[in-house]
Amino acid sequence: MKVLIGCDVDPVLPAILDRRPAGDVWECLSRIDVLLERMGSDMPAVTWLIRADQSVEFSTGSFESGYTKHRPLWDKLQKGGHELGWHMHTMSYAPSQQQFVFDPAPEWLAVAHERLASFFSVNATRTGWDYGSNALLSALDRLGVAVDFSALPGNVLWFSPGKVTLMTDWRDCPTEPYHPSGNDYQRSGTDPLKLWEVPGAQFRHSAAGTLLRGLLRLRHGCFSMSGLENRTQLLTDDWQQQLPQRGSDVWAFFFHPYDLTESGMRKFQANIRRLQDLPAVEFKTATEVSTWLSARDRS
Repeated sequence: MKVLIGCDVDPVLPAILDRRPAGDVWECLSRIDVLLERMGSDMPAVTWLIRADQSVEFSTGSFESGYTKHRPLWDKLQKGGHELGWHMHTMSYAPSQQQFVFDPAPEWLAVAHERLASFFSVNATRTGWDYGSNALLSALDRLGVAVDFSALPGNVLWFSPGKVTLMTDWRDCPTEPYHPSGNDYQRSGTDPLKLWEVPGAQFRHSAAGTLLRGLLRLRHGCFSMSGLENRTQLLTDDWQQQLPQRGSDVWAFFFHPYDLTESGMRKFQANIRRLQDLPAVEFKTATEVSTWLSARDRS
């Protein structure tokens, strides 16, 4: 069993971004050092996905500020066997609305990638809101991304970035890693992309939770009940003595720096211990997972 852990390294930004925030939006990254100290030698390898997008550039003056402002931390982590990657929220500034809005095909994507790639190899991504689409995954593939792990099998979610309601849809996604079709990001098939999509590990919902999810879908006009029992849990959540459902040789998880409260760190430690106690478990970075998957494909 391979375990892939990602951290979406987000700054703290307002829900409606219409002016440059005051203060240090990256202040929450100080919690990473506290986590490392608490975990000590038990800290597994993590793929730290640093957010770089137009909202970060607008708020801080550069796409790459999450990396450059905390470079000693990232250098230390890389020397310790961790990996750096890229996280982005596909929002662009709309002059007509004078604020940031959801953008399914942002023009700044290649620029943000180039800025980060000038400091380290950008092989791994996770998207904001776990969003996926044919256009976005194809764009990441063209930029040379080797592995994305945004997919949440069986899940359909709704978010409100700005004044629109965004639907993140992974209902038809498999539980095993796959090369997405260029024509259908949720399936392997014709015109496959080179990148691997590694779906996130899924827990089983309670009966009450399943019912609530079904009602939420109906409220949004979604009548598909596919994957209704699936539940995504962060590494900083209380797993209540559960482990994810089987169905894949790779379990992928994620968390955020702002989740690392005292309670969040205790839950992170407990969940990591539960994973470490599993037989034959190996914690891998995203690039290590993609290399292993490609080698297995060739054998």
